[in-house]
Amino acid sequence: MTFRKIGEVAVHSPNRKLALLMVVVLFFGSVTAFAKPSKSYDLVIKDGEKVISLSTSETDAEKILEEQDVLFNEAYGDKLDLTEFKAGEDGSVITINRGVSVSITNYDGSTYAVFASGTVADAIKAAEIKLPEGASVNYSLDEPLSEGMEVEIYGAYDIKIKINGAVYERTVSGKTVGDAISKVDLNISDDDYTKPSESTPLMNGIEIEVIKVTTKTYTVTETLSYTTKYVYTDALAAGKTRVKVEGQNGIREIIYKDSYIDGVLIDSVVKETKITKRPVDKVLEVGTKANIKPSSTPSSTPISDLAVPSYVNIGANGVPTNYKKAINAKATAYCIPGGTTSTGEKVRTGYIAVDPNEIPYGTEMYIVSADGKRVYGYCIAADTGGFINSTDWTVDLYMDTEQECVNWGRRDIIIYIL
Repeated sequence: MTFRKIGEVAVHSPNRKLALLMVVVLFFGSVTAFAKPSKSYDLVIKDGEKVISLSTSETDAEKILEEQDVLFNEAYGDKLDLTEFKAGEDGSVITINRGVSVSITNYDGSTYAVFASGTVADAIKAAEIKLPEGASVNYSLDEPLSEGMEVEIYGAYDIKIKINGAVYERTVSGKTVGDAISKVDLNISDDDYTKPSESTPLMNGIEIEVIKVTTKTYTVTETLSYTTKYVYTDALAAGKTRVKVEGQNGIREIIYKDSYIDGVLIDSVVKETKITKRPVDKVLEVGTKANIKPSSTPSSTPISDLAVPSYVNIGANGVPTNYKKAINAKATAYCIPGGTTSTGEKVRTGYIAVDPNEIPYGTEMYIVSADGKRVYGYCIAADTGGFINSTDWTVDLYMDTEQECVNWGRRDIIIYIL
């Protein structure tokens, strides 16, 4: 019998070594042939509003996030949601709920700053606050959290409410007297008010008196007076008027609300103002047409010693029949023997003073008094009058003597522009 030490090679023949090597190669080849290659699949990463779509063969969610450089930190309230993640299956979803900063004020005045994701209830849980029985929160517990949200927790308080002589005991949760009043069913209207005021903080044992207010609404009608508008027209003689549109008054309604306590008026306010009928403006036409004819036929001798040009025709009524326009005006008289006009002409009857802004120098005219009793005659604008700032049409007629000026005085005239 032949014995071999452990580890000693029993095959010494070259052929037997070759056979053994082939067996080893076939074994590893068969193992490789039966191994299945890794399968890639499609998934989505939801990171808040950001969505990443990708294909991967990785089945570990955290490694997938690491490959996509998506980081999350549970210390800042981030949470990984894998409820829709099925490793290796198309349509898988990895969701990251990002934490936000939330401040919480407890009913005892203590405050907390936490990072949390999810709902208000999750933030309260993150702050390790246990809601006392009957407490309330300024948000619904399932309200989604948002950055900077300020959550307030209100305790439950035993209070007394006095209304219409009766006293009611209630347990309510809230921050102020106004919160308490809104949560009790005691027929309290918006017009009623409380003592203490609705902004007063709630506390155990507080006594609240509701002052009942009755109201009365009524309407007052007012007249809106119409205004008068003036329309100037040359279809009417100067000084004449005519109503084009009759004026009509309008109507305005004012709605008042009066408040009473025990029958005593304490306040009256305007609730609404509305115009039910608009006023109609009165339109009055005012005549501007010049009175181009004197009241009687002029019969006196013209004062002006300037000859009437041949192109001017004086009609049987004593006034020109050919002229550019006629103007109703006022006329005074002046006398400066030996003087010189503004245009350099020696003064004489027929050269008159004007406002050159109204009647330019050199303008030829024929002037008669409006009543037909006096005729100044043909004249030329050659001087400037002292009435230049007057608001009405005025000319100053040159006379040879002071007595003639006195006799003329101040008259209404008609100026025919030639």
